[in-house]
Amino acid sequence: MKKAFFVLLFGLMISTFCHAQSFNGGILAGAIASQVDGDSYAGYHQLGFTAGAYINLPIENHLSMQMELKYSLMGAHSDVKEEEDYGYNHYNLRLHYAEIPLMLRYDLGYFSVGGRPLDFISLEAGLSLDFLLKSIESADFEPEIESTDRWKFFSVTANGGLHFAITEHLGVGVRMMYSILPIRINGESPSFWYGHYYNKVLQAVVTYNINASHRY
Repeated sequence: MKKAFFVLLFGLMISTFCHAQSFNGGILAGAIASQVDGDSYAGYHQLGFTAGAYINLPIENHLSMQMELKYSLMGAHSDVKEEEDYGYNHYNLRLHYAEIPLMLRYDLGYFSVGGRPLDFISLEAGLSLDFLLKSIESADFEPEIESTDRWKFFSVTANGGLHFAITEHLGVGVRMMYSILPIRINGESPSFWYGHYYNKVLQAVVTYNINASHRY
């Protein structure tokens, strides 16, 4: 059922590619450093990666809307210092997500430095619809177990970042992402934070624009 859902979404993106009169589209891939707010561990110690495709539709001068479909590996990982100094157990969590970010992007073409327009720099902000594909956990160096049923299938994440167009086709982007809805609720609590878990992610990607009439 999940596979059919994402195949349908991918087909929708391809259809948009084919029928849109003016669009930019391409692929992206990069690295992720993440942690889970709400657990006992701190720091971006879980390293992962992301890869996918996007379409970018210009709205007006300097403003565009971007939709992405990507796979991302997030999670949490205990730090050696935490284990040694605080006696924390060794812990590793890998969360496999399919994400659908919906972003507004604004390039800084109205501004210039030394007579050079800054249209190669874009600010971006938006929301991501995240669907959990699988969760794998291990503690105290015990064998890994699948724990997908402990984590929520659906969550929403706020995204904000910058994108830099190196050439007409090649670019790099950085984002910070934080869950708006909890990815797990451990028991019933009136507190917003206690017993609630949230993804906290740093992302860096390389983008390749296939149909680039403008720098996006």
